[in-house]
Parts: sequence; C-alpha cells; structure tokens
Amino acid sequence: MLTKPYPVGKGARNSEPALPKAVLLGLQQKQAIINQVIEGRLPLSEAASRFQAAHQAASVCLETATGVPSHTIDNEAACRAIIGWVCLALSDRPEHADRVSERLESELRDLLKQRPTQALTPPR
Repeated sequence: MLTKPYPVGKGARNSEPALPKAVLLGLQQKQAIINQVIEGRLPLSEAASRFQAAHQAASVCLETATGVPSHTIDNEAACRAIIGWVCLALSDRPEHADRVSERLESELRDLLKQRPTQALTPPR
C-alpha cells in the first residue's frame, strides 16, 4: 500500500521537527484523506467529516502555540478545502487534477441539492 502517492505536504517536510506532534498528525491525516479522495475510495461527504476532525485537532494545538484563536470550518468549507488540496496534490498532472476536481465539484453540487440545510452531514 502506498502511503504517500501524491505530493500533499511535500513542502512541510523541512519544518517537521519544529512543529508539534498534533499539527503533524493533523497534516498526515489530511494527506491520507486527500489521497483516498483522489483514488476515489472516499466520498466527499465522509472526507469532509474526517477533514474537519483533523483540522480541529491541529487548530487547538496551533491556537495554544500562537495565541491566535482557531476557527472551525463548516462542511461546505471543508469540501472546498479538500478540492483545493486535491488540485495542489495533482498540480504536476493538470488533466488528472481537472478530472478529480470536476468529480468532487459534482459531488458537492449534489450534496447541496439533496439537503441544503444539512447538505454535508454524512449519513450514520
């Protein structure tokens, strides 16, 4: 199993020793989520839920370290962040990035149409 088939977080490797473990863990979790989304193994709604959890864990650590208040991201913002990360991860393969981001944009539109007020809450 490939653990890092896409270059998400490549630039952060140089600064890893200085970052607290919670921040690194959050980035690694986000990287794994993005890889699963790119491979089509994780739907956008579930990815958004996982992405939010990884974001929250890291943001608490960053808030403590910097004194800057953290903010939570809503489901739609998490979906849009995921789409952005996917484009960055595939920046060296623009055709693939376009295909995956179009698929994700379509998933997002469908989610927003299904339940506009609770659109991106994954089913349990």
